[in-house]
Amino acid sequence: MSTYVHTIYTAIITFPFLAALITFPLLLWNYRRYGAVSKWYTFIIYTFVFYMMTAYFMTILPLPTKTFVAHLTTPKYNLRPFVFILEFIKFNPFSITHPTTWLAALKAPIFIQPAFNILLTAPFGFYLRYFFKRNAKQTLLVGFLLSLFFELTQLSGLYGIYPRPYRLFDVDDLILNTTGAMLGYWLTGYIIKFLPTSEMIKTKTHAKSETVSIFRRITALIIDMFLWLVVASILDLIPGIGKSWLSSGISFLLVILLPEFFAKQTFGMKLVRMKLIDKSGGKPSVWKIIIRNLFSYGVIGGLLFIELYLLQMTAYVQASKLRSINFIIFGISFLFLPILIDFLIDSFARKYRLVYERISGTDTIGIKK
Repeated sequence: MSTYVHTIYTAIITFPFLAALITFPLLLWNYRRYGAVSKWYTFIIYTFVFYMMTAYFMTILPLPTKTFVAHLTTPKYNLRPFVFILEFIKFNPFSITHPTTWLAALKAPIFIQPAFNILLTAPFGFYLRYFFKRNAKQTLLVGFLLSLFFELTQLSGLYGIYPRPYRLFDVDDLILNTTGAMLGYWLTGYIIKFLPTSEMIKTKTHAKSETVSIFRRITALIIDMFLWLVVASILDLIPGIGKSWLSSGISFLLVILLPEFFAKQTFGMKLVRMKLIDKSGGKPSVWKIIIRNLFSYGVIGGLLFIELYLLQMTAYVQASKLRSINFIIFGISFLFLPILIDFLIDSFARKYRLVYERISGTDTIGIKK
């Protein structure tokens, strides 16, 4: 049992790093599918990822040394089905006429091991039925394939890393794991009555799709900034442009300004289903878009660049000049305060226009399917 607890603990420690990798794709998937973030579906996906990672760790951990595995003489596989039943009858102390043996029977490894193999994949059956909308036949097949993947991972010595298997490939595990998936599928029929339906989630999420949240803005911004850097890096390779402000300027024109001029949305905005409008709900003029970008990318980016440059200078200037530079850094940092307040208000307000939007007379709106 301590091995199982240690494996779960390892999964808990590892999960935050995996969650960080899937967060951005998860946000993008929500915005593309629903136009807003479904908190319930996000929770389900995170728990599913954590479950799958834990189940996988259960099949491979703890990892022995290669030297230890090389000297193993234990069997590599068992192809006889229902051996666990024969061993239970032969070795388990259970006796129906002696109640004192019942608790000991539940604690016996010959019972715990098969029970664990069933419980291991029971949550998988729940996810297949509730989230992935699979029927009984599909759950039976996918549950078997998941178990087969686990067993082949063990048979291969963790994909050839070890000279031989350090865990037994057992046909009984295939039977028990598949049974567990079907048990989870069956129990979900009773649990699902108390959970939100797909229709409820879609209705609630679509109602929020026209509101452009701060997370939606940031997701679009990250995509656009990535494309901006990629295009600028490509332009750097062209003779005559070189690694200079010119490549960044041309990239900004191609990735940000021109798409906003003609389509009223950048590629990042398109992916998260949002576009630019003016304060009256119509199409913003070219000048409004220029002013918007001047105060968003220009002022914010310019202040950040100046502050970073000043911070770098402090390592090379004389102590007599350090106070004046620190004073300038403090002043520029203070200018960031309204921007920070804007983002905090936007995070909690249902509808809020940021400073550069109010100055330029523009706004953003979500696009429904």
